[in-house]
Amino acid sequence: MGVDKYKDGFKITLRPTTLNIPFTWKKEKVVFVNSMSDFFHDEILTDFIKSVFLVMNTTPQHTYQVLTKRSDRLIAIADQLKWTDNIWMGIYVEILTMLKN
Repeated sequence: MGVDKYKDGFKITLRPTTLNIPFTWKKEKVVFVNSMSDFFHDEILTDFIKSVFLVMNTTPQHTYQVLTKRSDRLIAIADQLKWTDNIWMGIYVEILTMLKN
């Protein structure tokens, strides 16, 4: 894609240094937290997810959209996370159609 962040393709890559970026924005933003990944992937440590939630919780002027298809993991750790009104959580599903010959 020509962007350094995506040089490893879809390999799970955590970027903790980017967590401070929302604190620098002067205007309100809507942020798609994980546009090229799944935030609740098993390889993403719960502690890292908590760190991201802390940023979202402490920057209420921004709205964060988080999507996952891993609802089981989301449900398993949801009570460990603080859910503020500026977090929009969504679950998407893939629908497969099986055609019989």
